[in-house]
Amino acid sequence: MPVVVEGVPELKKALKKYAPDLLKQMNAEIRVALKEVTNDAKAKVPGQAPGNMYNFQDRGVEPVSRTSRERGFPKYNSNVIRRGLTYSIGRSKRNKQGFASLYSLLNKSAVGAIVETAGSQNPTGRPQKASRQYGQSSKEIGQSNNPNAGAFFVGRMNAVGALKKYDNKSRFRGRLLYAAYSENNGKALDATFRAIEKASRLFKERSTLRKAA
Repeated sequence: MPVVVEGVPELKKALKKYAPDLLKQMNAEIRVALKEVTNDAKAKVPGQAPGNMYNFQDRGVEPVSRTSRERGFPKYNSNVIRRGLTYSIGRSKRNKQGFASLYSLLNKSAVGAIVETAGSQNPTGRPQKASRQYGQSSKEIGQSNNPNAGAFFVGRMNAVGALKKYDNKSRFRGRLLYAAYSENNGKALDATFRAIEKASRLFKERSTLRKAA
């Protein structure tokens, strides 16, 4: 979930070289804004697996796939999910389209991603797609003969909260970080822009004074 701002890389390079105090101040203000969103997302994470899903709850045993040598389907662990809800103020790697994000909100755990997005594309679940992503075969996920097992799982995840888009342009939805950002109503983004504009203004003012001197 990136924040895209043109011209910021050049500003950050200039601040790092000539005004590290302004860079530090800018980053601190942006951290406060992003942390507000991640804290709200963490508050949405239930302590136990939603809907009393005993088989989904982490019991302290490493999940093992019963049909392949790859890792098993992640188990629900609220601590793991909360630790994975974080942010970055560093530049990310370029994606396939050649874009890199400068500030990002992140849901880094596999189980957190499942809780975040289960049912976002299909309310009845898509076992084959999930199995490829998390190293588990469709046979393993579909141990139950219940054809509504996918919908049942998604329904339990919906107990966490409604799937929400983080803005009107996004085609992706989520119930943790996406929802927290949506409910933030743009305050984090506005605060990020203000911090950048403030650092840029102060840097220009400082540069002008140096030239005048």
